[in-house]
Amino acid sequence: MIEAKYANLCHICHGELKTSEIEAKKCSITKKPLCYFREEEATKEFLDFFEKAIGKARALQIFWAKRVLRNESFAAVAPTGIGKSSFGIAMALFLAGKGKKSYILFPTTLLVQQAAEAAEKIKERTGRKAEVLFYHGNIKNKEEFFEKLQKGEFDVLITTTQFLAKHFDKLSNFTFDFIFVDDVDAILKASKNVDRILNLLGFYFENGWKGKAKGVLMVSTATAKKGRKAELFRRLLNFDVGSSHFAIRNIDDIYINDESHETIKNLLKKLGSGGIIYARSSEEAEEWHEKLKDDFKIGLVTAKSKKAFQDFKEGKIDFLIGTAYYYGALIRGIDLPKEIKYAIFIGAPAIRIRIEDIDSLSPNMIKFIASLLREREEIKKFIPLLPTIEKRGEFQELKEKIKIIMEEGIGKEEDFVLRQGEIILPDIRTYIQGSGRTSRLLAGGITKGLSFLFEDDEELLNAFRRRASYYDIEFKGMDEIDIEKAMKEVEESRKIRGRKEEDLIKPSLFVVESPTKAKQIARFFGKPSIKAVGNSIVYEVASENHILLITASLGHLTDLITGEAFHGVEVNGKFIPIYASIKKCADCGYQFTEERKECLRCGSKNINDARERIEALRKIAYEAGNIIIGTDPDAEGEKIAWDIANLLAGCGEIKRAEFHEITPVAIKKAMKNLREIDENLVKAQIVRRIEDRWIGFCLSQKLWEVFNNRNLSAGRAQTPVLGWIIKRAEEHKEKRKVGIIPDFDIMLEGIEKGEVDIEIKLIEAKKEMKNPLPPYTTDEVLRDANSILKIPANKTMKLLQNLFESGLITYHRTDSAYVSDAGLKIAREFLGAHFHPRQGVQHGAHECIRPTRPWDKNLLHRLIQENVIQVEEMTWQHLALYDLIFRRFMASQCKPFEVEMRKYRIKYDGREMEENRVVKVEGKAYELYRSVAVKRELPEGRFRKRAIIKMLPKSPLFTQSEVIHTMKEKGIGRPSTYATIVEKLFMRNYVVEKNGRLLPTKRGLEIYSFLASNYGEFVSEERTRKIEEEMDMVESGKADYVELLQQIYEEVKSIK
Repeated sequence: MIEAKYANLCHICHGELKTSEIEAKKCSITKKPLCYFREEEATKEFLDFFEKAIGKARALQIFWAKRVLRNESFAAVAPTGIGKSSFGIAMALFLAGKGKKSYILFPTTLLVQQAAEAAEKIKERTGRKAEVLFYHGNIKNKEEFFEKLQKGEFDVLITTTQFLAKHFDKLSNFTFDFIFVDDVDAILKASKNVDRILNLLGFYFENGWKGKAKGVLMVSTATAKKGRKAELFRRLLNFDVGSSHFAIRNIDDIYINDESHETIKNLLKKLGSGGIIYARSSEEAEEWHEKLKDDFKIGLVTAKSKKAFQDFKEGKIDFLIGTAYYYGALIRGIDLPKEIKYAIFIGAPAIRIRIEDIDSLSPNMIKFIASLLREREEIKKFIPLLPTIEKRGEFQELKEKIKIIMEEGIGKEEDFVLRQGEIILPDIRTYIQGSGRTSRLLAGGITKGLSFLFEDDEELLNAFRRRASYYDIEFKGMDEIDIEKAMKEVEESRKIRGRKEEDLIKPSLFVVESPTKAKQIARFFGKPSIKAVGNSIVYEVASENHILLITASLGHLTDLITGEAFHGVEVNGKFIPIYASIKKCADCGYQFTEERKECLRCGSKNINDARERIEALRKIAYEAGNIIIGTDPDAEGEKIAWDIANLLAGCGEIKRAEFHEITPVAIKKAMKNLREIDENLVKAQIVRRIEDRWIGFCLSQKLWEVFNNRNLSAGRAQTPVLGWIIKRAEEHKEKRKVGIIPDFDIMLEGIEKGEVDIEIKLIEAKKEMKNPLPPYTTDEVLRDANSILKIPANKTMKLLQNLFESGLITYHRTDSAYVSDAGLKIAREFLGAHFHPRQGVQHGAHECIRPTRPWDKNLLHRLIQENVIQVEEMTWQHLALYDLIFRRFMASQCKPFEVEMRKYRIKYDGREMEENRVVKVEGKAYELYRSVAVKRELPEGRFRKRAIIKMLPKSPLFTQSEVIHTMKEKGIGRPSTYATIVEKLFMRNYVVEKNGRLLPTKRGLEIYSFLASNYGEFVSEERTRKIEEEMDMVESGKADYVELLQQIYEEVKSIK
């Protein structure tokens, strides 16, 4: 194990946390476990009680117990059948033994009766003496019940939600220690019930809610819309209810370009019972019911009659048929995970907008249609006005333009249908909701389902499939699927498994760096329940095998200390880095590790200490018992993961999730392939940071002494880069005289006068096929963003980080141009016949920078506006950079393009020169990314032409993009540091930028001169490159990091 120390970060004694303690998972001072919390004993006691009452607790039930015993209210994110109700009853009886009162609410009297019976059985098994009072309409002695209730002669009260509303006056004097709500929808539907629950927990309303919770509330997640009252749970109890509609699905989606009665009838016979059938309308549902009822046991579900539900559940009928309506009973009002095995849609769910509907549509719908038609010339001018167009005079004009387009009905669209007089929009939301009935998350895992889409309108079918692909739904044809095999898998996934095998779903803390990344990943799995732990926001969602508690570390949690040991490293035959929590001034942004309560730079006491985040992570990790670390897939991300693992030692099993793009497919794949932390990557990053600290501190101190300025700094990599900029600036001063001939776009050396005689002769004309450039690596994208978009390197890195965290591009710190199979698939989908795969050479796990979807900039912008994809922020710079990445990648996967070239001999003033120029380029790759400069052909013959005489520098000044390209060529810096090195030169005022070109300042010249003449051997280009190469060898496991640190240590000690 890599040795390290963490100053003042032991959770138990608050002293130093050492490697030996991390390995032992025990504090050496107190001998207590590192992840010990005060509710540990109570949790053990409850689990013993639970085992006697019901059996061995599942991981999720242990997780809930820790929360309740910590007095934390929460929404239980969990699949059907995991044991929420039995947990609530057992917890209530356990707390009764502590003299505490509990209240359990169910939506129906049947569930109240069952809960009362379950409570009696638990009492018998555990010997618990507790008074359980329950009420439903059929109890015999109601007077006795109300008498006991009035006197408070009970430990556990079990009623329906309706009882709470009807008899609250009889409950209002009580404050409960634990309230368990089995169906939170019933509470949220009647908003007064939320107020009543809050009253029973100890809050009171007096010009606003006052007081604090004296008890704990545990609720299920909501299936319906939550309403405004649910916000009170977030404000007063620190949690958000979330949704029980999990976004994970395990469904084979199959399309059939046919709606005939015989085809559907044959399929039903082949599949057997367990199907739900969706028709376009209630009339069509009735027609199909008539057609099928003689051959099949089938029930019709309408808005008025839902009797068929019960018949289906009891096995009296085999099929249900109704309408494909988003709010319909058969889409949202049914949850029979074991009975429903497949869905059949007779006709693709679609929204039809007729020309006569336009005037009555909402402004948002008009904007949506305008967005769909944004490529039409008539609509383009309205697109920039869309955010506020309903308040402008152009709104009516836009409507009229839409009507004209609809009236013409001309044009082939990809993801909707435009016909004369109407627009047909595929209704994917309804399809996802309806087909989702066939695949549900249960205690034993996710069930498999089949969904069949019958549609004989080929144009609509293609539009539907295209739009479904935006949601990662890929349809297969009937000939691509083995129905018998698929149905066997469907049946197998529904078999009841043994209890041990059933405990497949475990709570897991999932740590990433940024809140954006956390939120984006949470969205993939549904609408999360949200909870604040300290200052950290936690998103709770269900995945296939985990209840994920996703939160952000906000980057590094620790850094090397200052003022102790040898610049933060203990040297005694070993090299042991000493880390402390990072403190950051909220006012001026200054960062430090010393134990101080105020900022060294501005004196502010408004300090954010990462220790608070570390403690929040420990709390969540202790509750969950499993930790997954999903930091960035590079050495820096690995070091953050290693620190988190060390700081959470003893809190549970710790694994690393590696993903190079933030998409549902990539995240799910990473979750199935969890790994250990790669210590070679960690060692390399430790060496980088120590080397940076040692060289930086030692040389910076010399600068402070000589120049009497503590804002100066020196670094191994930034010094040679500063030297290049200075050298180029000196070369720039040397001038050369040239004559520019504007008519021919040529430049001639040594011209002395304003007119010149030229003879031009074509000596070669040829055509050749050129391969497009490879996809972007970090240096190349920084270069193009600077030269084409004029965006500085540090800003580009921030934009790239945003695009990556929003799930739009792959990881952006990479020097690999390799394209994964997933990347090839995306290119094939977008390019079609132009596709020509080039995978490149794979170096480790990294790949090129590419888009994660086959969406160009215009489609991406539209999907953001339509809310198909949700991103935190998308400026024109984000979109422009995305466009650059998309075009370069797609061009790289195109067939070679044809280039026409001309070679000319040019004679003038007794001189002769040759000019090669590209005069014509053809091919998809060039259309996408113009990698070749095209000039017009030159005429042959003799000419007298006007020349513009100019004195040009022999070498142009560096741009940021050229500096970064030179860094890559010379092996200085790495993808993660290119932009940082350039940024440091600006921060220290060593260079400035004028008209996009870099110039050294007076300070920069003085600093470089001092360092080069006194410490040249430490900051030379050659030495810097060698150190970078040796750190790369550590990263790949080919060199010992301790030996490299020893070498750097000896070097630094020699600095005088």
